Amino acid sequence: MLTCPKCGFRFDISYGRAFACSGCPLSVQCSMAKCPKCGHEFPI
Repeated sequence: MLTCPKCGFRFDISYGRAFACSGCPLSVQCSMAKCPKCGHEFPI
């Protein structure tokens, strides 16, 4: 589980990748996470 440092939303990395990172070609091997609630991107 990850917690967004901006909004505090807790989410699973696979959930974030499936929804917030959809369409990004780097979503599989990326060292960043993107919050599905607020869209803030942060390092894992």
